[in-house]
Amino acid sequence: MQTSSLKRRGAELGSGFQAAINSTNTAYAKTQRAYITRKAIPGKYLTRRGQQRKGLGIANLDNAQFRLERLSSSQLIELSRSSDRSLNREFVPESKAEPDYGGAIAPTGRAIVYDAKTTQRDRLDLDNLHPHQIFFLEQMAAIGAVSGFLVEFASFRKVFFLPIQIVTFYLSSQKRKSIPFRFCEESLVVVEAGKGMLIFDYLTAIEKQEQLYSKDYSGFKMAS
Repeated sequence: MQTSSLKRRGAELGSGFQAAINSTNTAYAKTQRAYITRKAIPGKYLTRRGQQRKGLGIANLDNAQFRLERLSSSQLIELSRSSDRSLNREFVPESKAEPDYGGAIAPTGRAIVYDAKTTQRDRLDLDNLHPHQIFFLEQMAAIGAVSGFLVEFASFRKVFFLPIQIVTFYLSSQKRKSIPFRFCEESLVVVEAGKGMLIFDYLTAIEKQEQLYSKDYSGFKMAS
C-alpha cells in the first residue's frame, strides 16, 4: 500500500483531528461531493437539589454597564461567565450507539457513517468500543453504507479509513483487541492531503480501497 506521509496542514495553528475533519467535510459540501456532518452528543442537564429548572441564574445585573432594557448576546455571555457557577446546570453526556459523523456521498446518495479516532501509539485500541456501537456500524454496512473508523496515527502522521468489515474480520481472526499501525499501512490506502480546506481527502482513499476489495470488502484477505 501507499507509504507517503500526510502532513497535517492546520495542525501548526492548533487545529486538531476533529477540526481537520470538519474542514474537509465543509470542503466536500461546497463542491457537492458529499454532505457529512458531526453528530450532536446526546446527554442531559442535571439540576442540583433546590435549583430552579428554568432559566439561567445571572448575577451582577446591577452593574452600571448592563443597565439596559435589552441585553446583547455578547453581554449575556459575559454576565453568564461572571455569575455563580453553582447556578449553572451540569451537562452529562450519555453513551451513544451512533458514530461521530454521518451523511451521504454524491452522486448516488450512498450513506456514510464513521467514528473519528486518533492515537499516539502504534496501534488502535478498541477496548472502549461498546457492542452496540459495533452492531450499529455492522448493520449500516450490511445495507450498503460506508461504515467504519477514520483513524489518525498521530506519531506517524498518517490517516486511514478502517471499514467495519475489516475490523470485525481482524478481531475475529486474530483474537486481539487492538489493530496495529503496521496492519493498516500494509492493508489500507493512506489518506492523502487535498487542496485548500480539503485537509484529509478520505473519500478518495475509500474509493481506492473499494476498488481493491469491493464495496462490501469481500475481496479482503489477511496477508500470510
